[in-house]
Amino acid sequence: MPRGQRRPIIQEEETRNTILRAAEELFMQHGYRAVSTRQIADVCGLTQPALYHYFSDKQDLYVAVMKASLVQTQSALERIVRRAESVEERLKRVVRYLLGHAEHDHTLMIHDIRQELCAESRSVLDAAFVDGMITPIRSLFEEGIQQGVLLPPQQSGVDATTATHLFMSMLSRFLSQEMQHFSPVQRATGEKVHAEEVIVHIMLHGLATTNTTSSPTTTRAQS
Repeated sequence: MPRGQRRPIIQEEETRNTILRAAEELFMQHGYRAVSTRQIADVCGLTQPALYHYFSDKQDLYVAVMKASLVQTQSALERIVRRAESVEERLKRVVRYLLGHAEHDHTLMIHDIRQELCAESRSVLDAAFVDGMITPIRSLFEEGIQQGVLLPPQQSGVDATTATHLFMSMLSRFLSQEMQHFSPVQRATGEKVHAEEVIVHIMLHGLATTNTTSSPTTTRAQS
């Protein structure tokens, strides 16, 4: 194909990516409802009709922004999953990655998805979320169960999907606005314990002391 015929395709891709980057920044700073396609077009140096050449409306653009972000997340998480490390260490890397790339107010993002988008768009993003985040993390819990590192459901454990949702629920607290300035707890040794240590330790080892042999109820009953 002659070079002159490829140039417009490259330019269109670059323009589309420029729109996505500008839209992501505006949506995440101000929320879906407060941002107009005119604002996004102005930031990109485009007219509204030119923007509509790439995206049919604001909702279409918002969904594209979220899907692009989840594709990047999926790629990063899958690289972590493939590392030759223990399940525990890879889960810590997952937490570090997700917290390290949490540049936006996730409370606002979740509100916009649930309250501002139509059912079809929510369904598209739910599927993208499963592919981009749930599936890679679930594979780590599946591996842990297969290796005997984690208890299976038959031995008072939980299945990999349930474990993943519990993990994400804990992580969401650290992604929420009120936890953005989380201060690491400090051990008696002076060593700071960061979010990935807290989340993964509780998920894999719980809160009970290692020398606990009976519950308080059992102890009282025996005394």
